[in-house]
Amino acid sequence: MASKNEIIALLLAQNYEQLANLVSQKRGLLQYLQRLLYNRGELICWRAIEGIGWVADRLAGEDPEFVRDMLRRQMWSANDESGGIGWSAPEVMGEIIYHRPQMFQEFASIVISFLDETMLRRGVVWAAGRMAQALPELVKEAVPELSSLLEDPDPVIRGYTVRFLSIMGEQIDPVKLQMLAADEGVLHVYENGVLTETTVGSLAGAMKMLQ
Repeated sequence: MASKNEIIALLLAQNYEQLANLVSQKRGLLQYLQRLLYNRGELICWRAIEGIGWVADRLAGEDPEFVRDMLRRQMWSANDESGGIGWSAPEVMGEIIYHRPQMFQEFASIVISFLDETMLRRGVVWAAGRMAQALPELVKEAVPELSSLLEDPDPVIRGYTVRFLSIMGEQIDPVKLQMLAADEGVLHVYENGVLTETTVGSLAGAMKMLQ
């Protein structure tokens, strides 16, 4: 049986195809991916989130109910007041939905509903952007609520909100966008397998060029 180190090696190499093959045949290996979610904010955590998405995509073709159970378990962990692993639940759910937006679209609104939980809010906004990359209609109704987060005191949430609105092709008021372009708040964004440090201003500046 594959070890935790082998799973980590596949994630670091971004060999998601082999990872999906392996875990779909030995579903108990999902526990190793789940444990890596404890490394919140680190590259390996993001790779684990992405890896779970690939595994879920593979499993959805043969056993969609198993993947629905995966999503329900994430919901449960997000509602678990003990904290910990549930903190990454919105990102994991968003990644799974990204891979199969039509099949699991009913879970999109559940992800958005976690906005009320302060500890989950960053993950929800990131997940909204991820789902929007696959099927914008899934999160269209959440645009007004998420837009209000441009005023959030947390620079990560402000930055993720700019990212989300940009993916959705939404317009930001020019005056507000100008203010955001000067925002020096720092955040890390995981995109295309890379965890990059940037600022709210950089994200807003890129969006400004598109408006």
